[in-house]
Amino acid sequence: MSARARLARFLRRQIRDLREGGVPVAWRKALMSCEMLLAIPFVLVVRLLRPLLAVRFAGLPTEGMGTLAATLEIYLCEREAGLHGRRAIDLFCRSQLVCNEQLTKMWERVVPMSRFIRAAERVNRWLPGGRGNRVPWERTQCYDLHGLLAHTRPHIAFTAQEEAHGRAELRRIGVGDGADIVCFYARDAAYYLSRPSVRSPTAERQHDHRNSEIRAQVPAMHAMAQRGYVAVRMGAGVSQRLGVVHPRILDYAIDSRTDFLDVYLCARCHFFLGDSGGLASVPMVFRRPVAMVNSIPLEYAWSWAPQDLFLPKLLWLRSEQRLLTFPEIMGSRIGRLMDAQLYEQAGIDAIDNTPEDIAALAVEMDERLKGTWQTHEEDEERQRRFWKLFAHSKHHRHIRSRIGAAFLRQHQALLEAPARRVQVTA
Repeated sequence: MSARARLARFLRRQIRDLREGGVPVAWRKALMSCEMLLAIPFVLVVRLLRPLLAVRFAGLPTEGMGTLAATLEIYLCEREAGLHGRRAIDLFCRSQLVCNEQLTKMWERVVPMSRFIRAAERVNRWLPGGRGNRVPWERTQCYDLHGLLAHTRPHIAFTAQEEAHGRAELRRIGVGDGADIVCFYARDAAYYLSRPSVRSPTAERQHDHRNSEIRAQVPAMHAMAQRGYVAVRMGAGVSQRLGVVHPRILDYAIDSRTDFLDVYLCARCHFFLGDSGGLASVPMVFRRPVAMVNSIPLEYAWSWAPQDLFLPKLLWLRSEQRLLTFPEIMGSRIGRLMDAQLYEQAGIDAIDNTPEDIAALAVEMDERLKGTWQTHEEDEERQRRFWKLFAHSKHHRHIRSRIGAAFLRQHQALLEAPARRVQVTA
């Protein structure tokens, strides 16, 4: 897009905002304009200092739970490892939209963050030559490419006051002192449909293939409840009740949800079982084990944490009325398709994991964490064959996680080499 086109789009957006928002929006934009005028000399001085000290700016992606949790945590781990330069000061600002105030507050205790930095970040982005003063990250990077999370401690923590509040909040929702928690979560389109300012309904439909059904996790909840855990259904903005009456199964997403408890439960759970929605990144930040179900696309499966397990969605090829094999998926672009429309164009249906698959994964996770899981050489050989398919991928430099053993036994035929490559035009 040309500079003239960008300017025209910017002016149209400002006029639309003023018409819709009236005086409050006009006042806010006037204040921002003053801040940006003050930020111009600051940014120019910072650029002059760049040969001696790099001062870098970034907007913290506070509008999405996955990026808010994972992006900064992974970046800080990489910076400590010397991957982003050591003579640098990184300054951050909030986005205008904040998906979780508690998590944002915890980050504000760790990194320099202020409203003025938002103006400086914009000025630096708009003035030519500012690349050296940008934080060198991708705002959507949620993958631990260097395998650092397993060897580092979380960068955020609860204060003593927050810990006391957390224990009191657990008692309020029915979790007794000392009870072990397993969190359950399914990505629900209702979250974004209720927040059109974050993602429009049209944009959300591009992610429909990532959604899954929470009630498919109910057998796993019962299995964990029988083992003495409290099963907690998570989610902010969900479309239906869980529909379960059990003293150890809590429909927290409907009955008791708060920003604070969303973070506290993820940080204190025995393990987290959920799909590829953004909330799964929060237990990852606190180094809690994650059992990922309905993972899609296959090539972007989490693979770096030694305690993590996962199950992929199966892919059904309509034209041939069969499941695609894992080598077919990983040997083509299918393994990287991120848009629901591309699956439709390719004639592929994403098939959710069954309740039996999910319950078996929960049991495997529990037994592995307890050290009672019994493995067999045939299972280990299937694991080796499966993960060998990822060797060429740039997203999997450190493979430590495992695909569910029972799932791989059931679908071992999908490990067989395909008769031919699948051509995808999407």
